[in-house]
Amino acid sequence: MQAQPIVSYKNLFNLPPTSATAHQHFNLVYYHVQTWLGHDLEPQEWGWIMHHGFLEPTTTMLPPAPNDLLNTIFCNCKNGCGSRCGCRKSGLPCSLACGQCNGQACLNASPYQSDINEDGTFDPEILED
Repeated sequence: MQAQPIVSYKNLFNLPPTSATAHQHFNLVYYHVQTWLGHDLEPQEWGWIMHHGFLEPTTTMLPPAPNDLLNTIFCNCKNGCGSRCGCRKSGLPCSLACGQCNGQACLNASPYQSDINEDGTFDPEILED
């Protein structure tokens, strides 16, 4: 009989979407349908943000989890946060809590700037790039 590891990693991307994510998805779909029907709607009012001159879809207005929880999941990878990275195995990008990379200088860094403030509120200035 082979020993089982005590720690097992669960991919957080397997969780169902939150109601906030579903709401944003409905907004995006509604905008697409109305555009196909020839109606002229403002994209920023229907789930899109202007970021560096390009429209990008907004997936949610909330962080993936409370900051207290996100700060308990971190890695201490020394070489780029590859396949052995604890954050990657949990299905999360590296964060500021990570020891070596600080969520910025690695292969698992978040590709987008957060529009959520540290107190959990939405930062409307990100919409005005």
